[in-house]
This record gives sequence, structure tokens and C-alpha cells, in this order.
Amino acid sequence: MAGQNGGARPGAGRKKTSDRNAGAVVKAEKKIRDRLPEVIDALFELAIGVTVEEVDGEGARTVYTKAPDAKAAIYLTDRIMGKPTERTENETDATVVIHVKRDRADYPEPAPGADGDPSQPEDV
Repeated sequence: MAGQNGGARPGAGRKKTSDRNAGAVVKAEKKIRDRLPEVIDALFELAIGVTVEEVDGEGARTVYTKAPDAKAAIYLTDRIMGKPTERTENETDATVVIHVKRDRADYPEPAPGADGDPSQPEDV
């Protein structure tokens, strides 16, 4: 390779995860797509709750109710109405320093003490 000393080269480096998993993702999407009506029905049953009747091998009936699942209801609502904005708060003891670069011709340096800092002597 004459003339190339370092830098990025086509095809070099670690492959993206999306490229490595492309086949598995396509298979999973197909599997979900094929059973989507069943999945949605099951999700509605979770969200609303359902009464279940089971008969064991001896013919004994058991009837019970599955309580509504709040997370399933929230998921369905978010899919239709959009997920509401979540507020987050962060607490930190870090000090933030901001450096501003300015053109000296437009903004001359302030005189010592002119910025109100009592530790700087003011020219008299």
C-alpha cells in the first residue's frame, strides 16, 4: 500500500452489532409477525384481566380470575397515545467550568478589578 500511512481503511475494524445480528433479527421479526394477532390478544387479556376455567384429568373444574396487569395496560396506551415525557433529576457535586473563546479585537480584556472581584486591584 504505497502512500497510505495510517488512518481509516475500508472494511477495517470491529463490525457493528446490527451487522453481526442481522440474520437473527430477521428471523425474530418474522416469528413475531406471524403470531402478532395471538400476541396482541394475549396482551389484551393481561391488560384487562380474564376469567379462566380449567378442568383437570379427573374432571374437577377450577375457575379463577387473572387480575388486570397495569404494565400491559400502560404499554397498550403508550402505543396508541404516545409515551408521556418522563422527568428526571440529577444531583451532583461537580463543578462545571465553561471556557469561552472570543475574538480579542471585538471584546478587549477587562481591566483588573473591573469585573467586581475584590481580590483584583483596581487601577486608579
